[in-house]
Order: sequence, then structure tokens, then C-alpha cells
Amino acid sequence: MLIRALLLICLLAITHSALAAGGAIREMAGILIGLEHYPSDAEKVTLKNIAASTDSTEQERVLAAAISNMNHNVANADRGKVRQIADDAGASGAVRDLAKIMLNISHKPSASDRSKLQDLMK
Repeated sequence: MLIRALLLICLLAITHSALAAGGAIREMAGILIGLEHYPSDAEKVTLKNIAASTDSTEQERVLAAAISNMNHNVANADRGKVRQIADDAGASGAVRDLAKIMLNISHKPSASDRSKLQDLMK
């Protein structure tokens, strides 16, 4: 139990430092690239941190929550919000790309979308 708590604290510290450096998109892309049906418990912690961070944009918060809720694909309750981000010409290209990839996911990202996610992780 103590080891698990220490690992969680380390994960939170790593996630916070990555977010402080503006890495919310990179973090989410990294989670999606390895997605198999739904995010792991550890990934959900990372996503909650993104959604709660004042360093994240509103769109990043919406995408983080939607990824956290994924189970084989974007949940119906999140689909409209993710679609709005994908179609928002005022959003950054990385945010729009991530939203479009999310809308295409069925169980896991396609090979083409994994390549795009790799680009977002740079």
C-alpha cells in the first residue's frame, strides 16, 4: 500500500512538471497512442491533473475529460464538445488534430492517427 502511494505521488509530480512545461497535448497524445479500449487508472490520474490544471486551456480540459471517459470511443455525452473543438478554426492545430483523432477512435487509434499522435508528442 505504501509503495502504491509513493508511486502515485511520483506520477502526480511528473505529470505536474510536464503540464507546467505546456505538455498537456503531448501527454494526451501519449495516452491515446497506446490506448486499448480505455485509459488505465494511472492515465486517468494524469488526465484529471490536466483537466484541473490552471495551465491547461479550456479546450485541453474538455479533451482530457473526454479521453478519461472513453470506453472504446468518445462517449456520446462528450462527442458534441469534442466535435466543436475539432471544427473550431480559432483553436490551435494541435488541439484540433487531437480532437479529430479522438472522434476517429474505435477501440484504438488507426495506424495513420498513431503517426499523427507521434507528431503531436514532439
